[in-house]
Amino acid sequence: MLAEIYQKRVSDGEMTRDAGQEYAAAQFDLFLLRWNKPGKSGLISKLKGKAPKPVKGIFLYGGVGRGKTTLMDMFVAALHAPDVRRVHFHAFMLEIHARLKALRDQGETDDILPHVAEDIAKTTRLLCFDELHVNDIADAMIIGGLFRALFDNGVTVIATSNYRPDDLYKDGLQRARFLPFIDLIKENLDVVRLDSPTDYRMRTLSEKGMWFYPLTDQSWSRMDNLFTALTGDGQAHPTSIEIGGRDLPIERADDRCAWMTFATLCQENRGASDYLALGAVFKMIFVDEVPRLSQDNRNEARRFMTLVDTLYDAGRVLVIRAAATPEALYDGDANAFEWQRTVSRLLEMQSPEWLARQNVTP
Repeated sequence: MLAEIYQKRVSDGEMTRDAGQEYAAAQFDLFLLRWNKPGKSGLISKLKGKAPKPVKGIFLYGGVGRGKTTLMDMFVAALHAPDVRRVHFHAFMLEIHARLKALRDQGETDDILPHVAEDIAKTTRLLCFDELHVNDIADAMIIGGLFRALFDNGVTVIATSNYRPDDLYKDGLQRARFLPFIDLIKENLDVVRLDSPTDYRMRTLSEKGMWFYPLTDQSWSRMDNLFTALTGDGQAHPTSIEIGGRDLPIERADDRCAWMTFATLCQENRGASDYLALGAVFKMIFVDEVPRLSQDNRNEARRFMTLVDTLYDAGRVLVIRAAATPEALYDGDANAFEWQRTVSRLLEMQSPEWLARQNVTP
Protein backbone atom coordinates (compact mmCIF):
# COMPACT_ATOMS: atom_id res chain seq x y z
CA MET A 1 0.00 0.00 0.00
CA LEU A 2 1.23 3.47 -0.86
CA ALA A 3 0.79 4.88 2.65
CA GLU A 4 3.22 2.25 3.98
CA ILE A 5 5.77 3.02 1.25
CA TYR A 6 5.43 6.73 2.02
CA GLN A 7 5.96 6.20 5.75
CA LYS A 8 9.05 4.11 5.08
CA ARG A 9 10.56 6.82 2.86
CA VAL A 10 9.89 9.36 5.60
CA SER A 11 11.49 7.07 8.20
CA ASP A 12 14.51 6.55 5.93
CA GLY A 13 14.94 10.30 5.59
CA GLU A 14 14.19 10.29 1.86
CA MET A 15 11.12 12.50 2.30
CA THR A 16 9.86 15.04 4.82
CA ARG A 17 6.62 14.18 6.55
CA ASP A 18 3.82 16.23 5.02
CA ALA A 19 0.16 15.97 6.09
CA GLY A 20 -1.07 16.81 2.60
CA GLN A 21 1.05 14.09 1.05
CA GLU A 22 -0.08 11.58 3.67
CA TYR A 23 -3.71 12.31 2.83
CA ALA A 24 -3.05 11.93 -0.90
CA ALA A 25 -1.24 8.62 -0.32
CA ALA A 26 -4.30 7.36 1.58
CA GLN A 27 -6.51 8.30 -1.39
CA PHE A 28 -4.27 6.27 -3.69
CA ASP A 29 -4.72 3.31 -1.34
CA LEU A 30 -8.51 3.68 -1.52
CA PHE A 31 -8.17 3.59 -5.30
CA LEU A 32 -6.10 0.40 -5.06
CA LEU A 33 -8.90 -1.23 -3.08
CA ARG A 34 -11.31 -0.39 -5.91
CA TRP A 35 -8.78 -1.44 -8.54
CA ASN A 36 -8.11 -4.86 -7.01
CA LYS A 37 -11.72 -5.62 -6.13
CA PRO A 38 -13.28 -8.15 -8.53
CA GLY A 39 -16.43 -6.73 -10.05
CA LYS A 40 -19.49 -8.53 -11.34
CA SER A 41 -20.19 -5.74 -13.81
CA GLY A 42 -16.80 -6.30 -15.44
CA LEU A 43 -17.47 -10.02 -15.85
CA ILE A 44 -20.93 -9.38 -17.29
CA SER A 45 -19.50 -6.83 -19.71
CA LYS A 46 -16.91 -9.32 -20.91
CA LEU A 47 -19.57 -12.00 -21.44
CA LYS A 48 -21.59 -9.53 -23.50
CA GLY A 49 -18.51 -8.54 -25.50
CA LYS A 50 -18.44 -5.03 -24.06
CA ALA A 51 -15.62 -3.15 -22.40
CA PRO A 52 -15.82 -3.25 -18.58
CA LYS A 53 -16.74 -0.06 -16.80
CA PRO A 54 -13.58 1.78 -15.73
CA VAL A 55 -12.66 1.99 -12.07
CA LYS A 56 -13.13 5.46 -10.66
CA GLY A 57 -9.74 7.16 -10.86
CA ILE A 58 -8.08 10.10 -9.12
CA PHE A 59 -7.55 13.72 -10.15
CA LEU A 60 -4.83 14.98 -7.80
CA TYR A 61 -4.30 18.72 -7.93
CA GLY A 62 -2.35 21.29 -5.95
CA GLY A 63 0.36 23.92 -6.17
CA VAL A 64 3.62 23.27 -7.93
CA GLY A 65 6.35 21.43 -6.05
CA ARG A 66 3.99 19.85 -3.53
CA GLY A 67 4.91 16.24 -4.33
CA LYS A 68 2.26 15.19 -6.86
CA THR A 69 4.78 13.74 -9.30
CA THR A 70 6.68 11.96 -6.52
CA LEU A 71 3.49 10.31 -5.28
CA MET A 72 2.60 9.28 -8.83
CA ASP A 73 6.08 7.78 -9.26
CA MET A 74 5.69 5.78 -6.06
CA PHE A 75 2.20 4.65 -7.02
CA VAL A 76 3.11 3.42 -10.51
CA ALA A 77 6.24 1.68 -9.22
CA ALA A 78 4.14 -0.17 -6.64
CA LEU A 79 1.66 -1.50 -9.21
CA HIS A 80 4.02 -3.70 -11.26
CA ALA A 81 1.33 -4.11 -13.93
CA PRO A 82 1.96 -4.43 -17.69
CA ASP A 83 -1.27 -2.69 -18.69
CA VAL A 84 -0.49 0.51 -16.75
CA ARG A 85 0.93 3.41 -18.72
CA ARG A 86 2.54 6.49 -17.18
CA VAL A 87 2.89 9.43 -19.59
CA HIS A 88 3.27 13.19 -19.44
CA PHE A 89 -0.01 14.73 -20.60
CA HIS A 90 1.63 17.02 -23.15
CA ALA A 91 3.46 14.09 -24.76
CA PHE A 92 0.23 12.07 -24.81
CA MET A 93 -1.69 14.79 -26.65
CA LEU A 94 1.10 15.11 -29.22
CA GLU A 95 0.77 11.36 -29.76
CA ILE A 96 -3.01 11.64 -30.18
CA HIS A 97 -2.70 14.37 -32.82
CA ALA A 98 -0.12 12.27 -34.67
CA ARG A 99 -2.46 9.25 -34.62
CA LEU A 100 -5.37 11.33 -35.89
CA LYS A 101 -3.25 12.76 -38.68
CA ALA A 102 -2.10 9.30 -39.73
CA LEU A 103 -5.71 8.08 -39.95
CA ARG A 104 -6.75 11.13 -41.96
CA ASP A 105 -3.81 10.60 -44.30
CA GLN A 106 -5.14 7.08 -44.85
CA GLY A 107 -8.46 8.50 -45.96
CA GLU A 108 -10.44 8.14 -42.73
CA THR A 109 -13.07 10.87 -42.59
CA ASP A 110 -15.61 9.62 -40.04
CA ASP A 111 -15.40 10.12 -36.28
CA ILE A 112 -11.95 8.68 -35.68
CA LEU A 113 -11.42 9.47 -31.99
CA PRO A 114 -13.19 6.23 -30.92
CA HIS A 115 -10.80 4.26 -33.15
CA VAL A 116 -7.80 5.86 -31.47
CA ALA A 117 -9.23 5.23 -27.99
CA GLU A 118 -10.04 1.63 -28.84
CA ASP A 119 -6.49 1.09 -30.04
CA ILE A 120 -5.07 2.54 -26.80
CA ALA A 121 -7.38 0.36 -24.71
CA LYS A 122 -5.95 -2.81 -26.31
CA THR A 123 -2.73 -2.41 -24.30
CA THR A 124 -3.66 0.02 -21.53
CA ARG A 125 -6.11 -0.50 -18.71
CA LEU A 126 -4.84 2.35 -16.50
CA LEU A 127 -3.57 5.67 -17.89
CA CYS A 128 -1.55 7.79 -15.45
CA PHE A 129 -1.11 11.38 -16.59
CA ASP A 130 1.36 13.79 -15.09
CA GLU A 131 0.76 17.57 -15.34
CA LEU A 132 -2.68 17.56 -16.95
CA HIS A 133 -3.38 21.04 -18.21
CA VAL A 134 -4.83 22.46 -21.41
CA ASN A 135 -3.76 25.69 -23.06
CA ASP A 136 -4.02 24.69 -26.71
CA ILE A 137 -7.32 25.07 -28.54
CA ALA A 138 -6.54 22.06 -30.71
CA ASP A 139 -6.34 19.93 -27.56
CA ALA A 140 -9.37 21.59 -25.99
CA MET A 141 -11.61 20.82 -28.96
CA ILE A 142 -10.95 17.06 -28.97
CA ILE A 143 -10.24 16.23 -25.34
CA GLY A 144 -13.85 15.68 -24.28
CA GLY A 145 -14.54 13.22 -27.09
CA LEU A 146 -11.22 11.49 -26.55
CA PHE A 147 -11.74 10.88 -22.84
CA ARG A 148 -15.36 9.84 -23.35
CA ALA A 149 -14.12 7.22 -25.81
CA LEU A 150 -11.37 6.09 -23.43
CA PHE A 151 -13.86 5.64 -20.59
CA ASP A 152 -16.26 3.82 -22.94
CA ASN A 153 -13.43 1.41 -23.72
CA GLY A 154 -12.87 0.68 -20.04
CA VAL A 155 -9.72 2.76 -19.52
CA THR A 156 -9.24 4.11 -16.00
CA VAL A 157 -7.46 7.45 -15.59
CA ILE A 158 -5.34 8.94 -12.83
CA ALA A 159 -4.01 12.45 -13.32
CA THR A 160 -2.03 15.12 -11.51
CA SER A 161 -2.51 18.80 -12.22
CA ASN A 162 -1.66 22.23 -10.88
CA TYR A 163 -5.28 23.24 -11.49
CA ARG A 164 -8.57 22.12 -10.01
CA PRO A 165 -10.90 20.77 -12.74
CA ASP A 166 -13.06 23.91 -12.89
CA ASP A 167 -9.97 26.03 -13.65
CA LEU A 168 -8.72 23.95 -16.57
CA TYR A 169 -8.51 25.92 -19.84
CA LYS A 170 -9.79 28.97 -17.97
CA ASP A 171 -10.51 31.90 -20.32
CA GLY A 172 -9.59 29.69 -23.29
CA LEU A 173 -11.09 30.18 -26.74
CA GLN A 174 -14.44 28.42 -27.25
CA ARG A 175 -14.31 27.17 -23.64
CA ALA A 176 -17.99 26.22 -23.74
CA ARG A 177 -17.04 23.28 -25.95
CA PHE A 178 -14.46 22.26 -23.36
CA LEU A 179 -16.80 22.23 -20.35
CA PRO A 180 -18.15 18.68 -20.95
CA PHE A 181 -14.61 17.42 -20.34
CA ILE A 182 -14.69 18.93 -16.84
CA ASP A 183 -17.95 17.10 -16.17
CA LEU A 184 -16.32 13.87 -17.38
CA ILE A 185 -13.45 14.36 -14.95
CA LYS A 186 -15.78 14.85 -12.01
CA GLU A 187 -17.89 11.87 -13.03
CA ASN A 188 -15.04 9.40 -13.54
CA LEU A 189 -12.34 10.59 -11.13
CA ASP A 190 -12.28 11.43 -7.45
CA VAL A 191 -11.00 15.00 -7.17
CA VAL A 192 -8.31 15.16 -4.45
CA ARG A 193 -6.51 18.33 -3.39
CA LEU A 194 -2.91 18.02 -2.21
CA ASP A 195 -2.94 20.81 0.34
CA SER A 196 0.67 21.38 1.39
CA PRO A 197 2.28 24.66 2.50
CA THR A 198 5.73 23.71 1.17
CA ASP A 199 6.94 24.12 -2.39
CA TYR A 200 9.56 21.38 -2.46
CA ARG A 201 10.80 22.42 -5.91
CA MET A 202 11.71 25.87 -4.67
CA ARG A 203 13.36 24.36 -1.61
CA THR A 204 15.37 22.09 -3.91
CA LEU A 205 16.54 25.13 -5.87
CA SER A 206 17.59 26.90 -2.69
CA GLU A 207 19.46 23.86 -1.38
CA LYS A 208 21.26 22.84 -4.59
CA GLY A 209 21.97 26.32 -5.92
CA MET A 210 21.36 27.88 -9.30
CA TRP A 211 24.87 28.66 -10.59
CA PHE A 212 27.18 25.81 -11.54
CA TYR A 213 30.82 26.28 -12.57
CA PRO A 214 33.29 25.65 -14.13
CA LEU A 215 32.34 23.79 -17.32
CA THR A 216 33.16 20.28 -16.16
CA ASP A 217 31.39 16.93 -16.20
CA GLN A 218 30.78 17.34 -12.47
CA SER A 219 29.03 20.69 -12.83
CA TRP A 220 26.94 19.33 -15.71
CA SER A 221 25.90 16.34 -13.61
CA ARG A 222 24.89 18.60 -10.70
CA MET A 223 22.75 20.84 -12.90
CA ASP A 224 21.27 17.85 -14.72
CA ASN A 225 20.34 16.26 -11.38
CA LEU A 226 18.61 19.49 -10.37
CA PHE A 227 16.69 19.64 -13.65
CA THR A 228 15.61 16.02 -13.24
CA ALA A 229 14.54 16.65 -9.64
CA LEU A 230 12.32 19.51 -10.82
CA THR A 231 10.87 17.84 -13.91
CA GLY A 232 10.81 14.17 -13.03
CA ASP A 233 12.93 11.48 -14.64
CA GLY A 234 12.04 11.10 -18.32
CA GLN A 235 9.30 13.73 -18.22
CA ALA A 236 11.12 16.44 -20.23
CA HIS A 237 11.24 16.30 -24.02
CA PRO A 238 12.64 18.35 -26.93
CA THR A 239 10.30 21.09 -28.11
CA SER A 240 10.33 24.54 -29.68
CA ILE A 241 8.59 27.92 -29.58
CA GLU A 242 7.50 29.68 -32.75
CA ILE A 243 8.36 33.39 -32.67
CA GLY A 244 7.56 35.58 -35.64
CA GLY A 245 7.60 32.69 -38.07
CA ARG A 246 10.82 31.12 -36.81
CA ASP A 247 11.48 28.46 -34.22
CA LEU A 248 13.38 28.74 -30.97
CA PRO A 249 14.53 25.14 -30.34
CA ILE A 250 14.61 23.85 -26.77
CA GLU A 251 16.69 20.81 -25.90
CA ARG A 252 14.23 19.50 -23.30
CA ALA A 253 11.36 20.91 -21.32
CA ASP A 254 8.26 20.13 -19.33
CA ASP A 255 5.44 22.56 -18.59
CA ARG A 256 7.55 24.80 -16.34
CA CYS A 257 11.25 24.16 -16.96
CA ALA A 258 13.30 24.57 -20.14
CA TRP A 259 16.90 23.45 -20.72
CA MET A 260 18.75 25.43 -23.40
CA THR A 261 22.32 26.19 -24.44
CA PHE A 262 24.13 29.50 -24.56
CA ALA A 263 24.83 28.84 -28.25
CA THR A 264 21.12 28.71 -29.09
CA LEU A 265 20.21 31.73 -26.99
CA CYS A 266 23.15 34.06 -27.55
CA GLN A 267 25.30 32.94 -30.47
CA GLU A 268 22.39 32.88 -32.87
CA ASN A 269 20.69 36.10 -33.94
CA ARG A 270 18.32 36.36 -30.98
CA GLY A 271 16.88 39.32 -29.13
CA ALA A 272 14.49 40.53 -26.45
CA SER A 273 11.41 39.24 -28.32
CA ASP A 274 12.80 35.70 -28.20
CA TYR A 275 13.58 35.96 -24.50
CA LEU A 276 10.17 37.48 -23.75
CA ALA A 277 8.48 34.55 -25.50
CA LEU A 278 10.66 32.10 -23.57
CA GLY A 279 9.74 33.71 -20.25
CA ALA A 280 6.06 33.74 -21.18
CA VAL A 281 6.04 29.95 -21.59
CA PHE A 282 8.48 28.74 -18.92
CA LYS A 283 8.97 29.79 -15.31
CA MET A 284 12.43 28.23 -14.90
CA ILE A 285 15.09 28.47 -17.59
CA PHE A 286 18.29 26.41 -17.46
CA VAL A 287 21.13 27.83 -19.59
CA ASP A 288 24.06 25.51 -20.23
CA GLU A 289 27.63 26.10 -21.47
CA VAL A 290 28.02 29.84 -20.87
CA PRO A 291 31.66 30.63 -21.80
CA ARG A 292 33.89 33.41 -20.57
CA LEU A 293 32.81 36.65 -22.21
CA SER A 294 35.03 39.43 -23.52
CA GLN A 295 35.58 41.86 -26.41
CA ASP A 296 36.08 38.87 -28.68
CA ASN A 297 32.47 37.75 -28.26
CA ARG A 298 30.89 41.08 -27.34
CA ASN A 299 27.74 40.43 -29.42
CA GLU A 300 27.11 37.22 -27.50
CA ALA A 301 27.81 39.07 -24.23
CA ARG A 302 25.29 41.74 -25.15
CA ARG A 303 22.64 39.13 -25.93
CA PHE A 304 23.36 37.38 -22.63
CA MET A 305 22.85 40.65 -20.76
CA THR A 306 19.56 41.18 -22.60
CA LEU A 307 18.52 37.63 -21.69
CA VAL A 308 19.21 38.24 -18.00
CA ASP A 309 17.45 41.62 -18.02
CA THR A 310 14.38 40.21 -19.76
CA LEU A 311 14.00 37.20 -17.47
CA TYR A 312 14.71 39.39 -14.42
CA ASP A 313 11.90 41.77 -15.39
CA ALA A 314 9.61 38.79 -16.00
CA GLY A 315 10.36 37.39 -12.53
CA ARG A 316 11.68 34.09 -13.84
CA VAL A 317 14.06 31.61 -12.23
CA LEU A 318 17.39 31.32 -14.05
CA VAL A 319 19.74 28.36 -13.56
CA ILE A 320 23.14 28.58 -15.25
CA ARG A 321 26.22 26.42 -15.87
CA ALA A 322 29.14 28.66 -16.79
CA ALA A 323 32.89 28.87 -17.08
CA ALA A 324 33.19 31.07 -13.98
CA THR A 325 31.26 32.89 -11.27
CA PRO A 326 29.10 35.85 -12.36
CA GLU A 327 31.73 38.32 -11.14
CA ALA A 328 34.54 36.64 -13.12
CA LEU A 329 32.62 35.69 -16.24
CA TYR A 330 33.17 38.92 -18.23
CA ASP A 331 36.54 40.46 -19.07
CA GLY A 332 36.20 43.56 -21.20
CA ASP A 333 36.04 47.33 -21.07
CA ALA A 334 33.05 47.81 -23.35
CA ASN A 335 29.69 47.40 -21.59
CA ALA A 336 31.50 47.17 -18.24
CA PHE A 337 28.85 49.28 -16.49
CA GLU A 338 26.01 47.25 -17.99
CA TRP A 339 27.76 44.05 -16.97
CA GLN A 340 27.92 45.15 -13.34
CA ARG A 341 24.14 45.54 -13.43
CA THR A 342 23.90 42.06 -14.95
CA VAL A 343 26.06 40.64 -12.16
CA SER A 344 23.88 42.33 -9.56
CA ARG A 345 20.76 40.85 -11.10
CA LEU A 346 22.27 37.39 -11.43
CA LEU A 347 23.22 37.39 -7.76
CA GLU A 348 19.77 38.58 -6.75
CA MET A 349 18.12 35.92 -8.90
CA GLN A 350 20.01 33.22 -6.97
CA SER A 351 18.83 34.38 -3.55
CA PRO A 352 16.14 32.67 -1.45
CA GLU A 353 14.38 36.03 -1.26
CA TRP A 354 14.03 36.07 -5.04
CA LEU A 355 12.41 32.63 -5.04
CA ALA A 356 10.16 33.57 -2.16
CA ARG A 357 8.68 36.65 -3.79
CA GLN A 358 8.49 35.60 -7.42
CA ASN A 359 5.18 34.44 -8.84
CA VAL A 360 6.49 31.00 -9.71
CA THR A 361 3.19 29.22 -9.14
CA PRO A 362 0.41 29.33 -11.73
